[in-house]
Amino acid sequence: MLNKLTNIRIDSACNSPSIKEHKSLLVFDFSLDIPSHQAEIHENTIKIIFSNVPLNMPEGIYKVLDGIISFVEIKQQGEDIVACVHLDFPSNFEVKTIKGIPSQFEVYIDRSPLIEVLKGRKIAINPGFSKKTKSPTGLFMHIPMMGIAKKLNFLLSNCRAESKITWEKDPGEKNLKEPDCEILIDLYTEASSKGESGFKVYYETQNSTSFDLAKCVNRAMEEKLQLPNLGIFEKRFGYKNSIIPLGVVPAMEDVRIDDAHLRDIDYREKVAQAIFNGIVKFYS
Repeated sequence: MLNKLTNIRIDSACNSPSIKEHKSLLVFDFSLDIPSHQAEIHENTIKIIFSNVPLNMPEGIYKVLDGIISFVEIKQQGEDIVACVHLDFPSNFEVKTIKGIPSQFEVYIDRSPLIEVLKGRKIAINPGFSKKTKSPTGLFMHIPMMGIAKKLNFLLSNCRAESKITWEKDPGEKNLKEPDCEILIDLYTEASSKGESGFKVYYETQNSTSFDLAKCVNRAMEEKLQLPNLGIFEKRFGYKNSIIPLGVVPAMEDVRIDDAHLRDIDYREKVAQAIFNGIVKFYS
């Protein structure tokens, strides 16, 4: 039986053990054994060569977008497989191997550069709440918004940002008059006036810093999410001038396909990761 590379797995979920330990994990599955290999890093790219083994999966680019890994490029080069892991920041990595069926070649990439970017940043996350809904399935806004908020709060706190959610059990808990934060992110849904599916981002009117943040988050959401990008819009938030406000609408409340995405735990995680990526880009 011929040994082959059969799969690449990317463990970047918010609740994964590797993320909690400030590492991103790539796993290369081989059908029999770990082949001879060499791995080196040059600037922002980790290059791994697996010798004398065929590829039993499509060549191409696999997006990761987890804050530290941008994408992985896989190709067959003669009798070898070449995997290039492209990073958003210079970092370090370590390799572990597990023999079995399949055998696993694990690459752990250090996420500490993200800590350097976010440490001490004060960020508040405000999940929307409403007792009414236009959802075709009766989904109330606060259910997916709180799910997104908790995932985003974990990602930020794990990188030592001073992150907090404005309320936990009762929206009456929150006090947004004098919040102690640099960035305040409002998460909510909207009913679409034109029946359009998609996400959108809001910035504070006549606030160039808020606009810069909105551009970073909107771009990150476009890269990460399946729904269409409806654009960036201005609004008046009414918060004190020292705060950089941002409004994020991850999906339309009354559009059936958007409603299905909001119910999807994986989509909520992607939204949280995209907002996180945008904040990292803003502060970088």
